[in-house]
Amino acid sequence: MYKIHYLPLALDDLKDTVRYIADMLESPQAAENFISKIDKAILKIADNPFRCHLYTSPEKLKYVYRVLQVDNYSLFYAVENEKIEIHRIIYSRRDITRILKAQEHNDPNHKTI
Repeated sequence: MYKIHYLPLALDDLKDTVRYIADMLESPQAAENFISKIDKAILKIADNPFRCHLYTSPEKLKYVYRVLQVDNYSLFYAVENEKIEIHRIIYSRRDITRILKAQEHNDPNHKTI
């Protein structure tokens, strides 16, 4: 089983999404359900991280990302040795390539925790 590590930006993404669902959409139960779905999905990839497809970007990115869909969110992760790094959790209708590219250019927070 691969070890899972969340990067700080991914944790921020998760917190922001849960806060949005709970507060803005006024649905704390849906926020809890979302966390549960994320946890279950990540446990599945811990056994086989290569089951999700590679993210193909129109621009060259620093990392080779795989994408896991959870509801309307795309979870981007990279696999290295026996470790899975969760880089971002992004609403699927956003400009994903721009967000990932910006992260790679401004990555003082790009540390494994």
